[in-house]
Amino acid sequence: METRIDKYNEYKYYLAQHDDWITKLKLRVANITKEKKLYPIMNDSKWLSLQFAIDESLAFPPPYIDKYVTDEKEPDLTEIYQKTPTYHGDWSNYYEEGLPPLFNIEWVKVIPKYSQFQGHLIDGEIFDETIAFRELLLKENIPYEEERGVFTIYGYQSAH
Repeated sequence: METRIDKYNEYKYYLAQHDDWITKLKLRVANITKEKKLYPIMNDSKWLSLQFAIDESLAFPPPYIDKYVTDEKEPDLTEIYQKTPTYHGDWSNYYEEGLPPLFNIEWVKVIPKYSQFQGHLIDGEIFDETIAFRELLLKENIPYEEERGVFTIYGYQSAH
């Protein structure tokens, strides 16, 4: 069974394997955060702890929408506040095609609910992990904001 230390070591291993690309990306992220006056809230260890806790303690990986520091436009958020997602989130790391390199996450908006399809004439069955997700964030000491059932975890926030 994978431990938190294994997850951390694996992540650092892959960063080292992609050093040229990662170094350029880190420089770009540093320039953008300086320009936008963003300051860090999370670090790699905190993101990895969150990933591990999600894998370890939730019935399903909650769906999310994320924004990277390097994104040029804001994601469309209208749908997350209007209906329950019908998909799971991919909380793996970039080398498994999940989250980006963790230092590039500006924020993640998590919807700890899932609607499972039951047929065209029947509403989906709703699975709700809101309480478990909130407890996980508190246990892992992950700072968050909650609005209408959507949890925002900031990698960076504005200094304004």
